[in-house]
Amino acid sequence: MRLRLTKIDEYQFLTCLKHGLWGSKSARFKNWQEGDRLAIIVEKNLAALAEVAGPAFQSKEKVWDNGLFPHRLPLRFAHVLNPKDRPPILGEVRDALTQQWGPRYGWAILNQQVLESPHADAVAKAITSRPNGLSDCQQNLQGLLEEARVRREQAVQHKRPRGWPPKEPMPTEQLELDEEKSVSKRDTSEHTKAQSELVTLGRITGCSVWIASNDQSRKYDGRTLADDCLKKLPNLGLSEEATKRISLIDVIWINQNAPVCAFEVESSTSIYSGLLRMSDLLAVVPALNLQIYIVAPRERQGKVMGELARPTFRKIGLSEYCRFISTEDLTDLITKVKGFGGHVQPSILDTIAVPLEEEEEDTESP
Repeated sequence: MRLRLTKIDEYQFLTCLKHGLWGSKSARFKNWQEGDRLAIIVEKNLAALAEVAGPAFQSKEKVWDNGLFPHRLPLRFAHVLNPKDRPPILGEVRDALTQQWGPRYGWAILNQQVLESPHADAVAKAITSRPNGLSDCQQNLQGLLEEARVRREQAVQHKRPRGWPPKEPMPTEQLELDEEKSVSKRDTSEHTKAQSELVTLGRITGCSVWIASNDQSRKYDGRTLADDCLKKLPNLGLSEEATKRISLIDVIWINQNAPVCAFEVESSTSIYSGLLRMSDLLAVVPALNLQIYIVAPRERQGKVMGELARPTFRKIGLSEYCRFISTEDLTDLITKVKGFGGHVQPSILDTIAVPLEEEEEDTESP
């Protein structure tokens, strides 16, 4: 099997599905063959598998909203995944990519290089082993396109902070020393407030909530954080040591006995150990659609990015799956959704979460 991968946003993906087309600004399809596969990545997750259905051609008909892309290929979509079923680029999929292209496989994806079997088979299997939502997607395509357009416009409003790229991160030894320092009463209060708000929002979305085992007795606004929260983590099939480390994550939202969102709240100290806990969780539940968030004041966003740039986290892909939520936006969101319990999904976080990696822009594809 000859397979290529590409990264696009939800709106462009649905546009390709609607028209059955893939495009480029340049004549790059000379070596593309009928029957070649194209795996589409949306928001770090595998979203669809299509195959080249015919020869390349040129057209000036407007299809995509971000460029003409006159060099085109007809696509036949074989397998489309609903967002909840999309697997992340982890586990066997990540292994397949790194075995052929090395740890910096993003460049190969950017240039849509050919992935050969057996590595291509592993990627295709990761998609086809999930329920095929092609029919449902086609029936609701216009509504899905409009939803994707709105989400993209909302995301554009969240810009990177001043001072990017961040300064070179501190040595690990110094970070670990920082972790051991006690935080001020003010920082503790801010940390506890954010945890309390995440508990409130999690329950509004219908999730059960886990509070870090060492924070459960803390109080905010007259209530103990652990009130109405889980008393025990669900069985994730982990070792006792792994469970102990993961139980220290600040907040975890649980749905149907599986973690769906995990949050680390950053105060004035280094977040190195918090990110290690996140990497542990990501490593042991790669098959789950787990969303990871760092919550901190907006002014600290650059610092968080600097920590995630460390080779330790780059190697396992943590930076690709973390998103940033400012405490200011979290507070505003709580105000907006209070009273809407039962009518809000965890995806409400998409309206305030910002990706924590430097995206590579593919100027050669829609």
